[in-house]
Amino acid sequence: TQHTSNDRWPSEHPDESARGRPKDGAFLLSRTGYRVQCSAKLLGLAPVASWANVGTKHEAAMACAWAVQGSVVFVKSENGPVHIVTKYQNKLHVHIVNIGDDV
Repeated sequence: TQHTSNDRWPSEHPDESARGRPKDGAFLLSRTGYRVQCSAKLLGLAPVASWANVGTKHEAAMACAWAVQGSVVFVKSENGPVHIVTKYQNKLHVHIVNIGDDV
């Protein structure tokens, strides 16, 4: 869908329950690619490290990568690059992926 000034689903969205609600949320996939949970709000994950100059979306991504073994977490700022967060050998690793401006 097209980005809006408030990043919420439009009032005419076909799914009435989504209308006016925020677009942010996680989706969780199994190792086989099955969608386990979509549009999930990740709550209660303890922060494991600090990440300067980012918001709660990035902090939740980092906490999820730490808490879920074998996870690969993608997170994108409104005006920034895509970050990939992984946990390997009990350390968090953040990778930056620069893709086109149209993402």
